[in-house]
Amino acid sequence: MKREADALGWPETSGAGPLGDGRFATAVHRPSTVDELCDAVRAEVENSGAVYPQGGASALDYGRPPGRPGAAVDVSSLNRIVDYPHADMTITVQAGMSVAALQGILAEQNQRLLIDVPRPDRATLGGALATGVCGPRRLGLGRPRDSIIGVSFVTSNAVEVKGGGRVVKNVAGYDFPKLLTGSMGTLGIITQATLKVRPLPGASALIWLRADGPERLDEWLVGFGASALRPVAVEFLNPTAARIIAGAAGLAGDSWTLVVGIEDDVNSVAWQVDRFRTEIGRSDFDVLRDEATAPLWKALTEFQVETPGAFACSASLRPSRVAAFLADLPPERWALQAHAGVGVVRMQAIGEWSEDEAAAAVAAKRAQAVGDGGNLIVTRCPTSWKARLRVWGEPRADWALGRAVKAALDPRNVMNPGRFVGEDE
Repeated sequence: MKREADALGWPETSGAGPLGDGRFATAVHRPSTVDELCDAVRAEVENSGAVYPQGGASALDYGRPPGRPGAAVDVSSLNRIVDYPHADMTITVQAGMSVAALQGILAEQNQRLLIDVPRPDRATLGGALATGVCGPRRLGLGRPRDSIIGVSFVTSNAVEVKGGGRVVKNVAGYDFPKLLTGSMGTLGIITQATLKVRPLPGASALIWLRADGPERLDEWLVGFGASALRPVAVEFLNPTAARIIAGAAGLAGDSWTLVVGIEDDVNSVAWQVDRFRTEIGRSDFDVLRDEATAPLWKALTEFQVETPGAFACSASLRPSRVAAFLADLPPERWALQAHAGVGVVRMQAIGEWSEDEAAAAVAAKRAQAVGDGGNLIVTRCPTSWKARLRVWGEPRADWALGRAVKAALDPRNVMNPGRFVGEDE
């Protein structure tokens, strides 16, 4: 690793700050205006350098390692509210604002973002959009790409491009907002975004139901689909994950656990909790309500960035295949959180693993996910394992389209090189 870095001319010291995976920036730019950001990009391109966008630096090790030496561009000073017509339930904000600060501004108008973001005090809006982060409420509130309706970004040509608009029904032009969401900063540096927001719910409840295993999960999911219940989250935890998550809320976490989140007005939430009791045919579950739900919502959101072991994965598959996917993963080796309603399984390896053990486990579960029409990516692991574990999962035919978009928007491969989906193939 060090010989490879030396050959490419990577700095050996951290003077300009980290880029992730043990590599350091050649310089750092901290623009406070979009014009300054364009100047920084232009300067790096003229010097044949790469550009690595940063915000809260909370996901530097996500994806493939940086591909070639270049400068960090810290956009956290681009943190203004541009427009907030709260009656229209949209907000336009610069990308460097922290998610926590944005949540606070929205709360003053009794509104909220429609995405759950871990480490919101560090994570910036631009970073959350660029990584496409999702949390437990994805079932009811959607993904980041469902919330964003307008975006501005700086390309490798050092110009700011705008796509979408500030109104919900805008349909003009290419769909740059969705294209930039989840692009890992490889197509351009997001400078501002317009998002849909919604009122804070009048009431909230989290149901914590212990289970003997994953065998009844399919039955429950089918039941919820045919029910009048409208949960915003349906989570399923193995005993190890339940222990990690339950501690934050003072609950017993020693078994497989179904967690159902309900948010609406007071009467609707009360009715849905009663309806759940009737449909599930049990009353031996805990219910947290309103302010008491906050620690558990936070723990469910933060689980994806926990570090109990050497590596972590995320599998995507049909919800009907989640139970079978979980069944053969031993809790002494894995902490598992399934966003069961949307078919996402977050896998935290527990304890000591060798690279060979990790590679075998990832290959087996990836094959199962792919066989069920999904995939499995590695969200965290030692840098030296990344090529072997193929962090972006099994290659797909549509990766060629992604490469074509990258070539069109960043033909010189300036923006976050090395990290793009498919660059390890």
